[in-house]
Amino acid sequence: MDEKIIKIVNETRWADGQEVRSRLEDITYNPMRSQEEFVMRLVRENAKTLFGRDHRFEGIHNMADFRCYLPLTTYDDYSAYIERVAKGERNVLTAYLTEHISTFDGQKQLPQSRWSVQTSYDYSFCAGFYLAGNYGYLTEGMTLNLVDNNVERLSSGMTIGNLLGRLLVKRDFDSKQIYAIPVDIAGKQDQADYSYLQALYALSQKDISLAICEHYDYMVELLRYIEKNWPKLTEDIENGTACIPQNPERANAIREIMEDHHIGTQMVHQLWPALRCIMVCDVDCLSASFELLRTYCGSNVHFIFTGISSPEGTFSTTVNLDDPQTVLIPDSLFYEFKPKESTSYNQLLTLDQLEIGQSYELVITTMAGLYRYKTHKHFLVVGRYHDTPTVIIDNG
Repeated sequence: MDEKIIKIVNETRWADGQEVRSRLEDITYNPMRSQEEFVMRLVRENAKTLFGRDHRFEGIHNMADFRCYLPLTTYDDYSAYIERVAKGERNVLTAYLTEHISTFDGQKQLPQSRWSVQTSYDYSFCAGFYLAGNYGYLTEGMTLNLVDNNVERLSSGMTIGNLLGRLLVKRDFDSKQIYAIPVDIAGKQDQADYSYLQALYALSQKDISLAICEHYDYMVELLRYIEKNWPKLTEDIENGTACIPQNPERANAIREIMEDHHIGTQMVHQLWPALRCIMVCDVDCLSASFELLRTYCGSNVHFIFTGISSPEGTFSTTVNLDDPQTVLIPDSLFYEFKPKESTSYNQLLTLDQLEIGQSYELVITTMAGLYRYKTHKHFLVVGRYHDTPTVIIDNG
């Protein structure tokens, strides 16, 4: 572990987080101004794209025109456009450079512009880094990375795969230095070998201060694996393997902890004393497995729920520690909402028209080339941050 490099990386994360949080503070006071600026900039800069010409962007001069000219869409409306983007064609869905293609639901793909990738990084990771740093949890320790970063780089320079995995390795200079689990082991082993390697690398490092999980279940699975296989893992840490050097001192410390450990009880703070914060990137609901994770962690470990996102867009971002409600992001995409009880999409609402306690289906326009796209996701409005709604997923 290179402590100097880790310190530099975490200081950079803290600075990035402060910049994103400052922007969020500004735009959440007057969200509709940011929403209108977002739409009109998007239309202006994409008027000469294939999609823009097909939908008469040059004739759109205000928000009313935008909602009149553009029909509601679903994934099937983009298949022909996406096929051309995937082949490297420019100015199809957006004028912005396509940096990544997200994969989801088996065979579906969605192009991500450089702008949309940066925005996802800002509000999925940097906003979380701000909270961790603000509470003193972004320290000089390594990061335990439990995000699927099995991302393939194409000959065109684009990457394809999981967008969160792409964000995890966005900066080449830190990916090999700060992560407890080497980023290049993803996808190279079967599941059993991968689980073993994750646990081996994680357990061999004592100085871990932050964990990033794609879903909190991934952290639960790691801890359960360690509970079941710690004798073998400890032996390998003691003797060393082709992956890690021998470390008898660390192995003895793990044995003392695990020999007294009762399954399903606190162990995180004992194994990694500096680990005070876990960032969770995907939270549909907090189930019984989350309560088990909190039991493993005890009161010394806090949670940052980074927001609601998907390959379609980054919808909301974190504002408070240990709080699953997140705020909608006025400059990330354009939101429209269908009240849950409504059977028609004819009277969609804008962000300023939402009511606390009500559920809505989300329709979005994004920087990656989705326009008035039906996500079929439902949000429950639970409060406001400044003048902008805060939400949780409504799975009911």
